[in-house]
Amino acid sequence: MDVQLISCSVLDLPSSHRVDAIIHDGTSDLRVWPGPGPDRDLAEHYGPELPSVLDRERERLATGELDQGAMLRLHRGKLHCDFLLWVATRAPEKQGVQAPAPDAATIRKAVKDALTFVSERHVSKVAFGPLGAGPSALDEEERVVLVARAANEYYDECFKAGRPAGVDVVLVCHPHTSKISAARRALGRTVKVAETPKSEAASKPQRATRKASTRKSTSSTRKTSRAKPVLSEAEIGSARATASSYDRTHRYEVGELFIHSKFGVGRVEELTAEGFIVVLFEGGVQKRLLHNKP
Repeated sequence: MDVQLISCSVLDLPSSHRVDAIIHDGTSDLRVWPGPGPDRDLAEHYGPELPSVLDRERERLATGELDQGAMLRLHRGKLHCDFLLWVATRAPEKQGVQAPAPDAATIRKAVKDALTFVSERHVSKVAFGPLGAGPSALDEEERVVLVARAANEYYDECFKAGRPAGVDVVLVCHPHTSKISAARRALGRTVKVAETPKSEAASKPQRATRKASTRKSTSSTRKTSRAKPVLSEAEIGSARATASSYDRTHRYEVGELFIHSKFGVGRVEELTAEGFIVVLFEGGVQKRLLHNKP
């Protein structure tokens, strides 16, 4: 199971990182707290029908609310996923006063329980934001680290118990790159960093420039790969910290680095006329892989 950090809102993931389920931790009475915060962000991205969806679910509950820590699968609304998982980590408001934010132990348990829930429903890719918002909340960077560590703990527990984790990829999201970078430093190599999505306007000129330079550098790159059959330690270390996972739908360019689930860090050496990329992986092995294929 890959745990990846990505500097993007969990509610606004790009199509290249579409997930099966998005996890949101909310109140046990299924009410959206007013004011700025993750509840309002969810309402804006989900669509105007969110209150009525929560009202219907509340009416089905015998007590009108979930037990603390319980989960409820909701329709995705306008979110780019298959379903939204509501995890009850926060107590209801009392006379307009919001309950304190969940502590570290509650966040850790919520992550593991959510992964158990989705794994039983054939979900392969799931996304978390920094769970645990509310009054007196832990710092967002710390909450990102908590979510990532809990996901790794879940995988370790599955491995020791001899059962499959069920989930292939866990994205831990935060919209600010500085928070993701700080979390990455705290977590070390226990997580990967997914490619930060770029706007079309920003990526087009870069792509055009790289295409122009590719024609001049392809022959020299081939020579370099023959003279140097393995990647340098510096390249491998840098890629492990910043490179994205291999994606056959992505259009790669010569010199681009990525991480393959089987072969590790790879560098694109050549673009073939047949639509393949020739990749030099750590250890010296070369492979032809597909790219730019929907």
